[in-house]
Amino acid sequence: MNASAPGKLFLVGEYAVLEDGPALLVPVKQRAKVTIEASNKSQVISHTTTLEKHSLEEALQRYPLLKATMVELGCLEQLQNAQLSLDTSAFFNRGIKLGLGSSAALTVALVKLFQPDATANERFAKAFRCHLAFQNGIGSGADIALAAMDETIVFQRGESPIPVVLPDDLYMLAIWSGEPASTTGYVAAVHRWRQNNPDAYQSHISDLRITATECIAALEKNDCQRILARIEQYDRHLERLSSVSGVNFYNQAHLEMRKKVELAHCTYKPSGAGGGDYGIAYSTNKQELLTLADKLKREHSDTFAL
Repeated sequence: MNASAPGKLFLVGEYAVLEDGPALLVPVKQRAKVTIEASNKSQVISHTTTLEKHSLEEALQRYPLLKATMVELGCLEQLQNAQLSLDTSAFFNRGIKLGLGSSAALTVALVKLFQPDATANERFAKAFRCHLAFQNGIGSGADIALAAMDETIVFQRGESPIPVVLPDDLYMLAIWSGEPASTTGYVAAVHRWRQNNPDAYQSHISDLRITATECIAALEKNDCQRILARIEQYDRHLERLSSVSGVNFYNQAHLEMRKKVELAHCTYKPSGAGGGDYGIAYSTNKQELLTLADKLKREHSDTFAL
């Protein structure tokens, strides 16, 4: 038996989604893959940057996500006399972990493997509980929702994820910033700033929430120019929150990439909590985006089309 689930990128909604704002996310080509087969040994094979094989007991100690998921699903007994393979190698490049939501994708893939008859919404609910147990109750669930639905979604905490279709003339290019980032670290740092500056925090979050809502409204009307305008506005709101909070998650790598993208007449925004990982270039002109992709390739930047 086997199952898989995709990673994700945020188009808008970072930080706001933690405060009940909406987020718009797209799946990426990178997928977490899991397989299980009968074996005379109870063991787990993990494939990330290397291939490792462990006894079941060792694996449950070594991989807290696996243990949290199996306990939450009540499936520990099914790992006896079985070989379970966990493959998240697609989420690494040159030994560096890409910020594409590998743990969420792996959680959903495990839920699909052990509970194959669950609907997409049931998968989301089950996987979200598993992931919260793994992350000690921290997280919006947006990456889990995307992996469970396996398509572009609008997500808001406390609501079922809503599948949406992006306009045909909205072209997007994911661009690796060259630097890995810690999402939980940046979110925690913003949270610490919030404790001493609650009014300023709420003001910035309100700007993000309103802009994300307007972007999604433009999507519903298939208005590409308005979508791009709101994405650009969201980018500037993120930059201000980064600066005012002193967290500086909108770092030099993203500032430099934005300059390159804007010189190519495209729109740029970091994807995720910032500090590195990916940004996305947007355009309604496919050729402009292809030209940008060629230029970045010559500069040895890693990109892929969305």
